[in-house]
Amino acid sequence: PNSFASPSILTQTMIEKYRKKVPAYRQIKDWGDLGLELTRQQITNWHIRACDYGLGNLYELMHQTLFKQTVVHADETSYRGLESEKVNTYFWVFASGRAEDEQIILYEHADSRATEVPKNFLNAYTHYLQTDGYQVYDKLDQVTRVACLSHIRRKFFEVMGKQGNTQSGAKKGVTYCDRMFKMERPWRLLTPDQRYQKRQSQLKSTMSDFFTWCESVHALPQSKFGRAIDYALSQREAMEKVLLDGRLELSNNRVERAVKELVIGRKNWLFSTSFKGARSSGIILSVMRSAEANGLDCRKYLEYLFTELPNLSVPGDSKALQDYLPWSSQVRAICAR
Repeated sequence: PNSFASPSILTQTMIEKYRKKVPAYRQIKDWGDLGLELTRQQITNWHIRACDYGLGNLYELMHQTLFKQTVVHADETSYRGLESEKVNTYFWVFASGRAEDEQIILYEHADSRATEVPKNFLNAYTHYLQTDGYQVYDKLDQVTRVACLSHIRRKFFEVMGKQGNTQSGAKKGVTYCDRMFKMERPWRLLTPDQRYQKRQSQLKSTMSDFFTWCESVHALPQSKFGRAIDYALSQREAMEKVLLDGRLELSNNRVERAVKELVIGRKNWLFSTSFKGARSSGIILSVMRSAEANGLDCRKYLEYLFTELPNLSVPGDSKALQDYLPWSSQVRAICAR
């Protein structure tokens, strides 16, 4: 009330920051050229209030829906929060598996990279969690952790160096990984059951050959090649879990792409002044990226939310908000790309 924050203007400030990566202080001149004198503080406060009065409730509903899904991908990245006494805070990113009907991408801001963060965030989740080899994920006893072949391949690729030494043992490790990815590629459009059968009949033996080769290699433990071998073997049990279900992926690239979205923005925003500002950035990114993942026009969706949510008879009513989630039929009819 009593501000310039109409649905279209509020939406545009978010599009500028979170899609175009233009921080609030750099938006001010463009808004002034359009005849609207705004301050960085106004734009930032609008975003925080939008999360307090609507987007935050949608975020929590998506969080609850994530618990009901079978496959979740997770990753984390550092972030700078000026209120924190630590050098870095962190964004933990969680994404639905490709086979899920309701696509969700959530950015959870936290002051720590410790086990407690994903453990608390995923406290009601008991299915597959696909991650890199960061050790805290192994401490989540309630989930079945699945490893990432891309990270295993990357360790061997880094050993090869820029010259790409084709005679090195690392080249053989990369070749094994490439062979598995090549096998998987034509199965992408198959049903999960069909993909499971293909993996059992073809991928399983190749994966077994790869890890058997890793066990037979003699490498200096502290060499880069030795560390690549050790990493691959440490991930064997979690990597072989991909053979259990056709809905699982060979890599964790789905969530890494979502992390990259934040990393690109971080280079321009540099930091958040407050924890509340950082959390609001995570909520807004979650709503926007989840909308895009469900085939929505993000601009239409945000404008629709900012027009409709203030008029709900009971603000924050979870039952009423179900109709505003990015996969609801009502939203798809109005906001589809």
